[in-house]
Amino acid sequence: MKGSTRAGVTVAVVMATACGGDEAPTWANGVGELVHSECSVCHNPEGSAPFSLLEHQGAALRVDRILEAVTEGRMPPWLPARDGPAMEGERLLDESQLHTLVSWLEAGAPEGDPDRAPSAPEFPDGWTLGEPDLVLDMPAGYPVPAEGTEIFRNFVLSPDLEGPRWVRAIELRPGNTKVVHHATVRVDPTSSSRLEDARYPLPGFDDMFSRSEARAPGGFFLGWTPGRVASAYPEGMAWQLKPGMDFVVQMHLRPTGDPVEATVAVGIYFTDQPPEEIPLILRLGGQTMNIPPGEANYEVVDEFRVPVAVEALGVYPHAHYLGKTMEAWAETPAGDTVPLLDIPRWDFNWQDAYHYEERIPIPAGSVLKIRYVFDNSAENPLNPFDPPQWCGYGPSSADEMAEFWLQVLPESLDDVVTLASALQGKDLTDRVMGWEHMAAINPDDASAHFALGSHAQSEGRPDEALSAYERALALEPGYAQAHHNIGLIQEERGQISEALRSFEAAVESLPGYPAAWSNLGRLRATQGDLEGARAALMSAVDVDPTHAEALNNLAGVLLDLGRPEEAEARLTEALRYEPNLAAARFNRALALVALRRGEDALLELNRGLAIDGANVGAAMAVAWALATDPDDEARRPELAGDLASQIRGIVGDHPRVLDIQAAVFASVGRYLDAARLAEEGLRLARERDDGGLVEGLAGRLELYRNERPYVRPAREGDR
Repeated sequence: MKGSTRAGVTVAVVMATACGGDEAPTWANGVGELVHSECSVCHNPEGSAPFSLLEHQGAALRVDRILEAVTEGRMPPWLPARDGPAMEGERLLDESQLHTLVSWLEAGAPEGDPDRAPSAPEFPDGWTLGEPDLVLDMPAGYPVPAEGTEIFRNFVLSPDLEGPRWVRAIELRPGNTKVVHHATVRVDPTSSSRLEDARYPLPGFDDMFSRSEARAPGGFFLGWTPGRVASAYPEGMAWQLKPGMDFVVQMHLRPTGDPVEATVAVGIYFTDQPPEEIPLILRLGGQTMNIPPGEANYEVVDEFRVPVAVEALGVYPHAHYLGKTMEAWAETPAGDTVPLLDIPRWDFNWQDAYHYEERIPIPAGSVLKIRYVFDNSAENPLNPFDPPQWCGYGPSSADEMAEFWLQVLPESLDDVVTLASALQGKDLTDRVMGWEHMAAINPDDASAHFALGSHAQSEGRPDEALSAYERALALEPGYAQAHHNIGLIQEERGQISEALRSFEAAVESLPGYPAAWSNLGRLRATQGDLEGARAALMSAVDVDPTHAEALNNLAGVLLDLGRPEEAEARLTEALRYEPNLAAARFNRALALVALRRGEDALLELNRGLAIDGANVGAAMAVAWALATDPDDEARRPELAGDLASQIRGIVGDHPRVLDIQAAVFASVGRYLDAARLAEEGLRLARERDDGGLVEGLAGRLELYRNERPYVRPAREGDR
């Protein structure tokens, strides 16, 4: 025995002693304790199993059923092979326990002396790890019908955080363990999961993996299975949860004969200690599956050479109903084979994540390999189709997947970066191959065409991207993300009217699309439609109050509308959710100028430049605002002059810098100096063919010659 089942060995020894060595097993003289140790954590009135085994009668009524499950190895549920790597919490009966239980069942499950029967174990209510620091609850339950097929549903839970926090543990509590078979948790740093949720009237969205960008957080597997006891991460490990991140809880739901509502709560435990060790999730698998009907031994193989030495901490294998066997191992440069996983009989209904009892060292240069076998024949009792049908890769449980996630720990931070880069490259290659395969086998798959378009756009191939997006829209006219991305390409090409229509089509198709609202508002602002821009951006932040880019864009519009206090408040929110958003730092500097806080504005500008040091334009904008503010008390020519001199030292005699310095001199009555700089700036602007600046400088030069300073109009936009 290994892991938690060592307790079962002790039960068997106690029982043998109690029986005097030759006494026939009964519930009272040891079997009850064995069942309580190995079975009752699920088989209790509040557990996930369909019947209770807390008392003798529960077992006596189901002798044949229990005997069959035990002798076939289906109970206790545990998929990895006995002779594979040792796992924490293994649910395996040793030979003594198995012999005792089978002998008792074959004898008709005698009760024995009731006075000697063991007391039923108690399962305390509440959180296993104590009261969480933060609890996320579903706002509404999901209705599971009394009858029908199993359901995979993803629920989005959004924590409200003041700032980034380190997470040391997660605990899940399903509201009804009878209907929840298992659950997994991912974290989405984008709004993609909320977009998927918005597509459906009921809570959550379908499919096992969909358009959501949710991923395992920080190199950790998060989930819940019956009987699993929550535990904190090893000392020195944690992952960072940032404001705006969503938890995506996927629940495998099974009808119970009665209509019920499924709910789940997520308990989050924080620590102030940043991690000393940073694990990563390494993925192998296949996304080009093509399993013909009747094929009983379809193989998926994959491999990856690890560029650095790592220690394997745990593994999460995944396939659907056609999965048959799974193997994973590492081949070292020295020629050794390191076993990582062996599942001789996969059962989709009992998938789980497994943690090794001891870390498994894997040398640099080792090749990780997997071999998954799938059975699409009529002999597979779990085959969802009768007769069997063709099956390929896909998110539905009626599709198939071959996924192997290995949690590994590199030796150093440099190794973390090296491995992460290699994994990112492999993941992208695999995903593109999968999208191409899915589009080839099913030309009507709008999601595959969209994904290929998104990849082409990110690679700088806009024509190819447009073609793929148009194909997706032909198949699914309301595909909001395709409308949105087309708008980005059109805007980049200067097709502003077309881009506006594309963004409008995106929010019309999916009103809960914050990025589309944000870009619509931003683009309206560039066209001078400030009220239309404000309305669109308000819609963005109403949908997603944590959308930092939308908050920043809204603040920019508020600044143009002469409402700096509101702008500064929105920018403070944006920086709460995205402290490294340089554009928000620069905009906040402009707002602080308007609020007569010049020194604070320069501090905020410097924070922005620490993030984006190449953005000299932002420094120019702040200097211009300080030099030309319409409010006499907000105008700070001395600060503007110092800043302009620093900028001039970086960029030289740039016409816009000379324009700022001229405005500074004019504001303190040095009109001859102002006119001289404006004349030089005007000459350089003409050489650069900067029409807008030429016109502005010419007007300001005339003011300086007439000994008048330049002051911005109260609601001036871009000069």
